[in-house]
Amino acid sequence: MRRLQSIPALLILATLLGTCASWSTPDSPGHYLADLRSTLIYEEDALDAQANLLAIRPELYPSDYRSPEHLRLKLAAILDRARDSGLLNEHSVVALPDQIGTWLLLDGERAELYSARSFSEVRAWLALDNPHRLAWSWLQSEGFPGMGETLLRMKAEGMARDYQQLFGALAREYRITLLAGSVLLPEPRLENGNLHTGNGPLYNLAPVFGPNGHLLGPLHAQPCTAKARGQATVQEVQTKKIKVLVSREGCLSHSLAMTTGMKTGIALFLRGRLWPVKDLADCCEWSAAHAQRRESAAPGSHLLNIRVTAQSSTDLPAEGR
Repeated sequence: MRRLQSIPALLILATLLGTCASWSTPDSPGHYLADLRSTLIYEEDALDAQANLLAIRPELYPSDYRSPEHLRLKLAAILDRARDSGLLNEHSVVALPDQIGTWLLLDGERAELYSARSFSEVRAWLALDNPHRLAWSWLQSEGFPGMGETLLRMKAEGMARDYQQLFGALAREYRITLLAGSVLLPEPRLENGNLHTGNGPLYNLAPVFGPNGHLLGPLHAQPCTAKARGQATVQEVQTKKIKVLVSREGCLSHSLAMTTGMKTGIALFLRGRLWPVKDLADCCEWSAAHAQRRESAAPGSHLLNIRVTAQSSTDLPAEGR
C-alpha cells in the first residue's frame, strides 16, 4: 500500500525531471586524456618459479568510466606494461580490486558528470538524464531502495553485460587467469554463460575469467545486506600451477590476495579518485578501519608481483599489507 501511495508523487517527479532533461541530452564525449603510467612497486622472486600472482592497484577516475572502451584502454596499458616487463605468461594469475566494475554505472553520461565534485552531483545528473528509467527501476525493485541504489539497479543489466565483455576480453587477449575484482549487482545470475541481473537483493559479485575469456567455476557472490556487514568470506581460485585466496570483509574492505606459503596477503584497492560505494548502497557501511592503508607514492597504477613455487613462503613488506 505504501508503495502504491508513492506512485503518483514518483510519476510527477519523473515528468518534471523529463521536462527539465528535454534540453539536456548527454553531450558528446569530448577529449579524453588519461594517465597511462604504471609502476612495479614490489616483486618477490623465487628460484624455479612456475607461476606468478600479479596484483594491480589501478589509478582510476570518473572519466575512465565514460565507456567500457575507455576503461579497457586504461587497463590494457597496465597489462601491456606488465607483459613487456615479463610479468605475464600462461600461468599468470592477475588480481584486480573490488568494486572496479561497480562504476560502470557512469557509462554513457554527459561530460559534466565526470567532473562532478561530489556524488550528490553525480546522482543529480543521472536522475535528470534518465528520469523514466529511474522511476521504472524504483517500481520494479523489491523494498524501498534509496536514490543511489535505484540508480545502480537502473543500469545493472547493462553493467553486467559490459563487465563480462570487458574483463572476459582482457583475460582472452592476454591469456591470463583474471580475478576481475568485483561489481555490485542485484540478484546476479548466469543464463547460457551470460551474466544477468534481477530485481532482488544486492550482491558483491567477484567473477573469475580463464585465459579463454570464459567465466570459471560458480559465481562467487557475497550478500550486500545489513546482516552481512563485516562478515568475512574467502574466495579460492585454483589453476594448474597456483592457488590464490582472496579474503573479503564486507563490500568496502580492501580484499587480500595471497598464494600458498604467503604469510601476509597483498592488499587490493583502487587508487585515483572514485566515490565510496556506500553512496550507492546502504549495505556498504563505511568504517574508519577500511580507510587506513599505507601505499607507495609512485605515480600511476601500481603493480605487485609474486613469483610462486610449491615451496614459496613470502611475507610482504608493510606497504603491501
